[in-house]
Amino acid sequence: MAMPVAASRSGRRLIGLAIVAALLALVAMPGYLLIPPSWRSVAVRLACALVVAVGCVYVRRWARDALAAPAISPVHAPTAPPPGVELDATFRRLHDDLVASTWSRRYFDVILWPRLSTLAGAELPRPAERRVGSRRGPSLSAIERIIAEIERRP
Repeated sequence: MAMPVAASRSGRRLIGLAIVAALLALVAMPGYLLIPPSWRSVAVRLACALVVAVGCVYVRRWARDALAAPAISPVHAPTAPPPGVELDATFRRLHDDLVASTWSRRYFDVILWPRLSTLAGAELPRPAERRVGSRRGPSLSAIERIIAEIERRP
């Protein structure tokens, strides 16, 4: 089955065809008047035959496109791909916090460290900085050790 044409595209096409038809009519009028009266009926018949021939070409193309692609029954249609795994929003936020903390020491100090300190309830050993002057936060293994320490506490 042929794909449906978008409404804006078919509207523009219709307007374009109307403009072309109007221009052809304006060009045909002086030509009709310049033809000798004995040939005018033949010229009109030829013009009508041309319009019918063009219309037949469009109808034939439409019919060929409609018959070329048979509709697929739902039984034979390919199955939809299985839905992807959707992660919990809280898990995604925690994951993003951990990743951002490894990239930015400031993010770790301002966002993640106060949360971890609140969870621990007591003093936690602060992870060492990676290098002097580095803006990178602690590694994931250092953050993992801190979380393991918090989980061991009663």
